[in-house]
Amino acid sequence: MSEQKSVRKFHFIAVVLGLAVDNIGTLLSSGLIGSLFFANSTEQDVSAIYSNAALMIFLLVLGLFWTFLGGFLTAKVAKRGELFNAAIIGVIGAGIGFDSILTNDGVPLWYEWIGFVAIVPVALIGGYLALKRKKTT
Repeated sequence: MSEQKSVRKFHFIAVVLGLAVDNIGTLLSSGLIGSLFFANSTEQDVSAIYSNAALMIFLLVLGLFWTFLGGFLTAKVAKRGELFNAAIIGVIGAGIGFDSILTNDGVPLWYEWIGFVAIVPVALIGGYLALKRKKTT
């Protein structure tokens, strides 16, 4: 019998770094955009942001950008199981998004569902791009 070497796919440090990039980047950039919005508005209620569809679309794209970057960084750092590790970023993000949907915190449902559906594929695209760049070098 030949003994096969077990190859671990999960890379804890890479996933923690990817989650940090995704969540901290999203939090800081959304906070900055929200602060700029309120600085230029007489409205001081958060519902004013939620009723501004253009701003919500911008925040959605911005949040997904950070998820993409988190998936990319995770795959780069992991150097093994790149897509698996990048997918973890998306799955954790989807879990957070699903919790947000359940809490009914005033965020438009269309925003919540688009983010929920798109987050795993976007994280995987980041991981795929890192994997593709690895193969070309």
